[in-house]
Amino acid sequence: MRIEQLLEEKQISLYELAERSGLSYSMVHNLIRGKTDIRKCTVHTAERIARALNISIEDLIFMCNPRYTFTWFRSEQCHLVHRKGEVQYLIDVLEHKEIDHYWHLCMYAEALYELAMVDYISRRNDIPRCKDYDELRSQKLDRKAYPIDFVIQDTLMHDNTAYQKAEAGAIPEFMRHNIIEGAIFNDTETEQL
Repeated sequence: MRIEQLLEEKQISLYELAERSGLSYSMVHNLIRGKTDIRKCTVHTAERIARALNISIEDLIFMCNPRYTFTWFRSEQCHLVHRKGEVQYLIDVLEHKEIDHYWHLCMYAEALYELAMVDYISRRNDIPRCKDYDELRSQKLDRKAYPIDFVIQDTLMHDNTAYQKAEAGAIPEFMRHNIIEGAIFNDTETEQL
């Protein structure tokens, strides 16, 4: 779960979280490890944990969702671009500071994915890149993140041809961050530079 990554990045142990929140260790342990569904605890309990982590209750619930995956996030972002339109998506992400929000939550893959999408949409629409993220543009994931269909194909084939194919068609704005993304739009325009 993402909440464990946040704790690790902030160097907060479960014992320390229990102490900061004023809750018992066993309650915090069960909620963070997913043994107890955080959506079923009291608002007061969720609020105490969220406050101890300096995040919102909504973020806490999102980060404790065992069904959440980066694959789901990628898909959701692509659907948002198609539903809202490229420019409106760009405006919404930048106005709501979503990239900063995910970065603050130590959700680096999500922050970098949104930054890559913003840069890609900016290029496609001849919009100058937002300078607020110039420093973040040098960041990349430790390991390459491939779309799930290429991971499955590569696993079944027992070779790297699927990964090589995915990288060959990767959009540069995503590739810069070690995120392999090749098809956002279904138009005839080539996705690469």
